[in-house]
Amino acid sequence: MLRWKYSRPLLGLLLLVLAIAPLFTNNPLGKPGLQQTMAVAFVWGALALTYDLLFGFTGLLSFGHALYFATGVYVSCILINHDVVSWWLAALIAIAVSAILAFLVGSASLRTTGITFAMVTLAFGEAGHVIVNRNFFNLTGGENGIALNADNVPQIWIGVFNTKNIYWLALAALVFTYAVIWWVTESSAGKVFSALRDNEQRVQVLGLNTQHFKLLAFVISAALAAMLGFVMLIAAGSAAPRFAESGVTIALLLMVVIGGAVTRWGAVLGGIFYSFASTRMQDLTQQESFKSIPKWIGGPIAEPALLLGLIFILIVMFSPGGLSGAYYRLRLKALTNKSS
Repeated sequence: MLRWKYSRPLLGLLLLVLAIAPLFTNNPLGKPGLQQTMAVAFVWGALALTYDLLFGFTGLLSFGHALYFATGVYVSCILINHDVVSWWLAALIAIAVSAILAFLVGSASLRTTGITFAMVTLAFGEAGHVIVNRNFFNLTGGENGIALNADNVPQIWIGVFNTKNIYWLALAALVFTYAVIWWVTESSAGKVFSALRDNEQRVQVLGLNTQHFKLLAFVISAALAAMLGFVMLIAAGSAAPRFAESGVTIALLLMVVIGGAVTRWGAVLGGIFYSFASTRMQDLTQQESFKSIPKWIGGPIAEPALLLGLIFILIVMFSPGGLSGAYYRLRLKALTNKSS
């Protein structure tokens, strides 16, 4: 894979700019509205990266990843609201519960392969959605979800004036997730993940237990997803059944494909782009000028999923490697022209 020698310094500079921008009110990121939008986008970007560990790096097409994200949201919210433990311990417990759940689900699901594996994970994910939607043990709030008790979390995350703190929390979660995924994928276990994606039989010939490595990727991605679920709880202020819907996992798949699988920054870029574009499209449809557009045009445009789906189709057709793939092709072309 092509690497630009200035990529890391530029990445550090970008993170620095993103971190200090909310301190100045004379730029867009100094406004609470955009800070909230970007905080949610950062969470989705990091969540797409956890899914890329499964799909892009290990070759596991799971349709139940939302289950672990929702576990992080609901378990932490329930523990915080009932004042069982402090907020930080609630987050750690949610991560542990999600990891254990992923171990159990993964142990069962990984007995299958291919489309069967995808359908089994989908079944487990749908089971989780049914549980939270039916107000399990009168804890999940059913279709209405449950609002976070603001008195039991640090007040630096409560109120419009503290939106920048939520922004920083989400940015820190994204950086932490990226660092963990980078460490995992660059480790010896990460090399095995890539080998499993390319040719599982060769890994078996080497005498390695492929199931153990698949399960390891499954649990790591679930634990990180649960952590991001806690951050989403702080950003959204509530736990809702929509976080457990299978559509969340489908959206993650689209994010990874749009950004480019097997590239960490591509998955993050795809997630941020998808989340930001969805939000801005929804805001656009609420404006008065939009109502003057004929319904046969405005109707389809009013559905962000349609436009994002069209973008997905165009990327698959004309840029199979996603946004990151297009970048690397341009880099290769530039280097080829320079050498010639």
